[in-house]
Amino acid sequence: MDSNHQFTIALLIVVFATGAVITVSILWLVFRGRMRALDVLRAYAERGEEPPASVIDAVHGQPRPAPAKPQTRGGHLAHAAGSAIFAVGLAGLAWWRISAFGETGGGVGVALLAALFFAASLAARLVGAYYAPDR
Repeated sequence: MDSNHQFTIALLIVVFATGAVITVSILWLVFRGRMRALDVLRAYAERGEEPPASVIDAVHGQPRPAPAKPQTRGGHLAHAAGSAIFAVGLAGLAWWRISAFGETGGGVGVALLAALFFAASLAARLVGAYYAPDR
C-alpha cells in the first residue's frame, strides 16, 4: 500500500469518525434533556400534584406537529418532473461516457444505478398522482 492510499484511508477514517462523534453527541444531548424532563415530572408525581401547563409545554419542548396533509396530484407531478429530469440526465451522462470514451467503469455504473433509482421514483410518483385527490 503506497502513501497515497494510506492518506486516503486516514482521511476517510477521520471523516467517518467525526460523523459518528457528532451523531453520538446529538443523541446523548437529546437523551439528557429527556431524562431531565422526566425528573421534573417525577418530582410533581411524588408530591401528588398535577404539573402546570407551562411545565408540560416546557417538557415537550416543541408544540406537537399538526397531522400531515394528504399530498395532492400537483405535488406528486412536481416530484415526478424532477425525478424524470434526473433519470434522463444521468442516463444521458452514462450513455455519453460509454459512447464517447468507451468508459465502463464505476462512475458509469453509479450513474446508471442512480438513473434507475430516479426512474423508479418517477413511476411511484406517477402512481401516486393517479390516485391522489384532484386539488
